[in-house]
Amino acid sequence: MTTEKRPLKVFLCHAHADRDPVRALYTRLTQDGLDAWLDKAKLLPGQDWELETRKTVLI
Repeated sequence: MTTEKRPLKVFLCHAHADRDPVRALYTRLTQDGLDAWLDKAKLLPGQDWELETRKTVLI
């Protein structure tokens, strides 16, 4: 039996004042191979941020 390793998923939620340290954390997590989600990095222009956030959290 083969077990496939999937990257750990991390959802980053933050206050505006914490934007810079959270962006640095996102960069570090993704460089370390984790599947991190940060709105400013994952949302495309015009996407419904509320819908996409809900979909991400519920997966």
